[in-house]
Amino acid sequence: TRVDVVAEVASRRGLDAVAVASGMAQDDVKARVKQVSDEGVARGVFGSPFFLVDGEPFWGWDRMAMLDRWLARGGW
Repeated sequence: TRVDVVAEVASRRGLDAVAVASGMAQDDVKARVKQVSDEGVARGVFGSPFFLVDGEPFWGWDRMAMLDRWLARGGW
């Protein structure tokens, strides 16, 4: 299941897999994930990774260098 996959990845990253799986089953956690997802969609977020900095969208790993330059320069 997806929960098992996430728990396994969490374990490999040094997190408590049981606690992560348990948290994923909690209604308040599910509601918060839905809220954040809906907010992202409303702001035009799609795909992953996706970053909004000062209203400027950066989508995809290949844009990480652009994001770094943006942060270093404070914009274009």
